[in-house]
Amino acid sequence: MNCFDCAASGHVTTVVAVCHDCGAAVCTEHAVARDHHLTRTATINRLIVVEPPARLICCLVCTAAHDAVRHEVDNHDHGWRHAASHQ
Repeated sequence: MNCFDCAASGHVTTVVAVCHDCGAAVCTEHAVARDHHLTRTATINRLIVVEPPARLICCLVCTAAHDAVRHEVDNHDHGWRHAASHQ
């Protein structure tokens, strides 16, 4: 199997992983490994983070999407708003 992103640019590169989100095959250049913190529910619906974190592999496109969501959440938590929301 060959990397989806490399193939789009006319290169042939062997795959090392599959993106967790979109399922695209990715090479080492286009794969991002991140910690994925699993949780378990304890008494009274309290979430406990399980250690060590699991590994999650994503392509660069899905990583950028996750980062954008995280950025939006961080901005929302601080009370920041987009200029478009003031109209």
